[in-house]
Amino acid sequence: MTDIIHILLYIQTATVILCLLYGSIIDIFKREISDIPWIVMVLEGIVTTILMIIFYNDKKEIWRIIGINFSLALIIGIIIYYTGIMGGADAKAIMALSVNTAIFPFDFPLTKLTVYLFLPPVFNIFFNWLLAIIIFYPIPLAIYNIILKLRGIKLFNETHANFFDKILSLISGYIIKVEKAKNRIDIVYSEVYNQKNERWEIKHFMKVEEEEEEEKFKHEVEEWINKTNKEYIWVKVLPPGIVFLLIGYVISLFIGNPLFALFSLL
Repeated sequence: MTDIIHILLYIQTATVILCLLYGSIIDIFKREISDIPWIVMVLEGIVTTILMIIFYNDKKEIWRIIGINFSLALIIGIIIYYTGIMGGADAKAIMALSVNTAIFPFDFPLTKLTVYLFLPPVFNIFFNWLLAIIIFYPIPLAIYNIILKLRGIKLFNETHANFFDKILSLISGYIIKVEKAKNRIDIVYSEVYNQKNERWEIKHFMKVEEEEEEEKFKHEVEEWINKTNKEYIWVKVLPPGIVFLLIGYVISLFIGNPLFALFSLL
C-alpha cells in the first residue's frame, strides 16, 4: 500500500479510538450517549474511504474489501438495533465502524492471516466485543454471587426461581439490598411480584428496554417492594457496551481474531 493509504488508515484508527473512548466514558457515567461520536466517525470514514478508493492501486480489490466490510457491519448493526439485545448506541457504533475498518491499519503477522481475505476486520471486532463481554461480565458476576453465598447470604430466599432462572441470574446480575438498588442508573430490577401467586419471581429481559418503559417497570417494582417489605432484590447489571467495543477494536488492531490467532500458532 502507498504511504497515503497508511496515513488515511492511521487517521481512521485514531478517530475510532477517540470516539469510542469518549463514548465509553459517557456510557459508564451517564448511560445515555448522544449521536455526536458516531456522526464524527461516519463523516471522517466517508472522506477517508473515498480518498482510499482514489489512491488505491487495485480499484476492484478495494471496492470488494470495503463492500464486504460495510455490508457485514450494516447487517450486524441492524440486527442489534431491531432485536434490542444491546443498546441503540452499540448498534450505531458498529454501523459507524463500517466505514472505518475495511483494512487492517498495521502490518502485524497475526492480522495478515489468509482467513482475513474472506472475513473483514469488522467481523473480528464484533467477535472480540462479544468475547470481552463474556470475560468481563458473566464470569466476575458469578464469582461475586458465589462469594455472597459463602458469606451466608441466602440468594433466593425471598424469590421463586427454577434452576434455569437461578443460573441465568448468577451470571447476569447480583442480589442487593433494596435501599441500595434505588436511584441506580446502571442496573434494572430482575424480579417482579406475581400477584396471583403472591410471590416474587425472576424476570429475564430479552432486550434492552426503552428508557420510558424501564422507568415504568422500575416504579411498579418499587411499589411492590414497599408493600411486601422486601429486603433483598435481584438486579441485572447493564454492561457498558461501548467500553467492550473499544476493547474489541483494540484487540483486533494487534492480533485480529484471538481464535484465529490461536489456531495459527498451534
